[in-house]
Formats: sequence, C-alpha cells, structure tokens
Amino acid sequence: MFILVAGTVVFLLLMASASDQVSQAMAEAFEGEVIRRRSKQVTLTTGMRTDYWLDVRTDDGEVMSITLPWRIWGRFEAGDRIVKRAGERWPSA
Repeated sequence: MFILVAGTVVFLLLMASASDQVSQAMAEAFEGEVIRRRSKQVTLTTGMRTDYWLDVRTDDGEVMSITLPWRIWGRFEAGDRIVKRAGERWPSA
C-alpha cells in the first residue's frame, strides 16, 4: 500500500512540474532570427525518437535553443524572422 501511495505522489509531482514548464514556455515572449535548425535521433528502449531545435538570436542579442515538434520546426529556415508572443505555445514567422 505504501508503494502505491508513494508512486502516486511521485507521479503527481512530475505532472505538476511538467505543467509548470509548459506554463513558463507559454508566458515567454521574444523576437529574433533563426540562426540554425538542427535535429538529432535519440535511441530509446522503445525505439527511435527525433528531437527538433531552432537556435534563435533574439533582438536582445541572446542566443537560445527552442525545442519544437516536427510540424512547427519544418516551417522555419535559417535567416527567418521569428516571433513568440506570450500566451502562444509556438513561435510564428
């Protein structure tokens, strides 16, 4: 019984942490230029996964990497102007 309760508590804490990360990403806002697109295949015990990133130089001069799903990542090329508004999940051109 203790193991079941402890497992449930750990699961709920992980879900709360993931939810907080999504909230922070949605609150973030920036504008800048895509300086690089990259992807990497990752081997998991359940198979392969491909992760997709854009490296962006913001108008403030900061360089940041953002992780995107493939369908969003494919919309951008190096040199594209990118805008991420607060409250939006993904950036747009």
